[in-house]
Amino acid sequence: MNIFYYDIAVGLPLRQSFTYKSKVAIKKGTRVVVPFGKKSIVGIVVKKISNPNSLKGLKEIISIADNHTCFDKSIFNTILWASEYYHHPIGEVFFSFMPTLLRKKNDKIISSLSKASEYKLNAKDKRFELTKEQNANLSKLNKIEGFNPSLIYGVTGSGKTEIYLQLAEKFIKKNKSILVLVPEINLIPQLVKRFEDRFSGEIGIYHSRQTPNQRLKVWLKSKFGEIKIVIGTRSSVLMPLKNLGAIIIDEEHDHSYKQAEGFKFSGKDLAIKRAQLENIPIFLGSATPSLQTLKLVKEKKYKKFDLLRRVDGKKPPKLIPLDISDSTLLGGIAIQTMDIIEAAINRGEQVLIFINRRGFAPLYECDNCGWVASCSSCESNLVFHKSKNRLICHKCESVYAVNHNCPDCQSTELNTFGTGTERVEEVLKNTFKKVPIIRMDYDSTRLKGSIEAIYEKANESNEAILVGTQMLSKGHDFPKVTLCVILNADSGLLSPEMNGVEKIAQQLIQVSGRAGRNNNLAQVIIQTRYPNDKNLKQIKTGNYQLVADQCLKTNKALGIPPYSNVSILRATSPNPQSCIQFLEKVSELLDNKKNISITGPLPSIPLKIKGNSRNHLIIKSDTKTYLNRVLKFLTNEIQNWPETKKVKWAYDIDPYDMS
Repeated sequence: MNIFYYDIAVGLPLRQSFTYKSKVAIKKGTRVVVPFGKKSIVGIVVKKISNPNSLKGLKEIISIADNHTCFDKSIFNTILWASEYYHHPIGEVFFSFMPTLLRKKNDKIISSLSKASEYKLNAKDKRFELTKEQNANLSKLNKIEGFNPSLIYGVTGSGKTEIYLQLAEKFIKKNKSILVLVPEINLIPQLVKRFEDRFSGEIGIYHSRQTPNQRLKVWLKSKFGEIKIVIGTRSSVLMPLKNLGAIIIDEEHDHSYKQAEGFKFSGKDLAIKRAQLENIPIFLGSATPSLQTLKLVKEKKYKKFDLLRRVDGKKPPKLIPLDISDSTLLGGIAIQTMDIIEAAINRGEQVLIFINRRGFAPLYECDNCGWVASCSSCESNLVFHKSKNRLICHKCESVYAVNHNCPDCQSTELNTFGTGTERVEEVLKNTFKKVPIIRMDYDSTRLKGSIEAIYEKANESNEAILVGTQMLSKGHDFPKVTLCVILNADSGLLSPEMNGVEKIAQQLIQVSGRAGRNNNLAQVIIQTRYPNDKNLKQIKTGNYQLVADQCLKTNKALGIPPYSNVSILRATSPNPQSCIQFLEKVSELLDNKKNISITGPLPSIPLKIKGNSRNHLIIKSDTKTYLNRVLKFLTNEIQNWPETKKVKWAYDIDPYDMS
């Protein structure tokens, strides 16, 4: 009898696979059930082993879970690449791209669910004429074959979504499937509606707020070719679509494509790697492309297609800095701004107010002794949420009752300071009593159907005011908005982060893009105490390419991304000293390495989350290949250190947040 040996990856934070034996041959990428300690768990076959180092103690695979592999060749190889590139345990990477119900032993198996959905084009939805710009770019985009990354650089309102629809049509007619990625769950309903209006046939939706059964159903239908269009967030990047024709990444610049916890991968970069391995086109769309993408365009590694005019021929809104240095603020809104809002409302128009801070007030403080409400588990101030009458930590989401007496001096003189979306909403409701005030933030969009209800209310109303956080800036279409007001822009303008100018430029220009899609007289008011800031002067032109070119020039001179490669080694521990000692040892180990610069150990911001202190090292190199080689060496060394019993550590490759 033949005996086969396989390396199996399990969904645990272990940087190795485990060898098992089997009496039957098994394909790579297949789910199996294996004994692990005293349990039996699901694993993935990584590779066949010809000659195991030792046969002693090898356990036998208990069973093969499915008749079909979980991952086909290209997705399987993308996962192997991701584990190596991000220096993350292989099993956790595999399990990140499996539906939750397939990660555990149960009665769920990989099998076909139904007949393939039939897709037909709704010609009525295509009755309008494309602009000259759209036509010219679409004809070029339609000729692209194989892996050839393309940036669709289109100003807000230039018709990028129509380009996506017509590209999808081309592939559907060829009996191929298409994957569309968006950065936020809240962007999915509007885009799904556009695709449903254009195509009959099921549009697959995949994101983290779905039930495990919903996600498994879409995954299985994709795998067996029963659906050909999937729209999802970063977790759908390796959706096993049959005969994949192309990948579209909308709002490619958005930081939400980067996973912040656990396996810190970039959905955008993984999509690009997948497209390369499958040799298919990938289209990246944005009005404010990332500096990394624009650098690759300059190096002729990506093609760029410009849509610089709005489809309705209207001019982009004017960005007007409003000096509020000597102004009285009411809930963060200057009196002059309130007059401009009132004028827009009186004309029967809609206003969008952007403040990147949810809750009522970010500070709950004692007037008598200066005590500030803070989270017991995090080094973070608690935010007062008036609608819930609770103090909430925005780092760990812990909820506290509101103090009526100061715990330090027993004073009853407790007050809130600062402004969040709830306070702005309250001020506006008191000022404009007959006008619908629509709040759009994390708290107001958590329930199923809430984002659809917001769209419906905005569309049904004539005059209305929308108040929201950064989710308002991301690709939403509010056709009646003619005025945008941006509060607290100075926090972005004064950011010490190396990519601070890129971030604030993208944010302000994206927010401004929500205004004036049907109105030449649209305005964007930017409240600031620094109206003469040199970066703001560039941003207010609305010409993102101008800002980006200056950022690229500056970053190149300073040798910072995208002209260098950065990894952050993050360490957490209940004992702050353990973190620092661990990172100092790493720094000493790398001291003799050439072409590497080390900064730190540095305290992370905030220093403490969920009871754990956090510190980090910034590791920088001119070449990505060399940096990866150094990190691989470092990983092999670190694993044997006794210090790792006291700290949790992980890499953040190509970090978006440097703190």
